[in-house]
Amino acid sequence: MMFQKETIEIARKTFDAYDKNKDGVLTASELKPLLQRVAKLLNLPPASDEDINDGMKRLDLNDNKALEFDEFYLFFKEVYQDIKDKS
Repeated sequence: MMFQKETIEIARKTFDAYDKNKDGVLTASELKPLLQRVAKLLNLPPASDEDINDGMKRLDLNDNKALEFDEFYLFFKEVYQDIKDKS
């Protein structure tokens, strides 16, 4: 349970940091710098615009062309675990 609370807190801080216009959602352009940073941390090639758009389509469960925190969190917890495992 502690891992979940810690992960949610970090995810919220990350989401808020990349939500540049503070509208409560992440657009593809707001998500791009985050995905570039994650790729670097995981020693992966940088995400292309096509990769980002494909990811948005997969993660955007309500098809509003943006990620709410709940949608973002599903992605974040997987990536966060990968980063922790590589540390």
